[in-house]
Amino acid sequence: QACGSCHNIPGIELAGGMVGPPLARFASRAMLAGALPNTRPNLVAFLRSPQSVVKGGAMPDMGLPDRQARDAAAYLLTLK
Repeated sequence: QACGSCHNIPGIELAGGMVGPPLARFASRAMLAGALPNTRPNLVAFLRSPQSVVKGGAMPDMGLPDRQARDAAAYLLTLK
């Protein structure tokens, strides 16, 4: 889904985007998008439809199917 075009993701080659926040230590963050507690269910919901969580936010709806959103959330929650 080209997450690295907007986000800097540690350990991922060519993922040096500067539009969105860096994803290093993502799992250690208390809040998700400044709007929700950083929990697995909230993260999956945000990844599926970020605009429904933060209307007008910079994160676009990427059309992630549920499985991809769950997989991405699982990965992000390993970044401590």
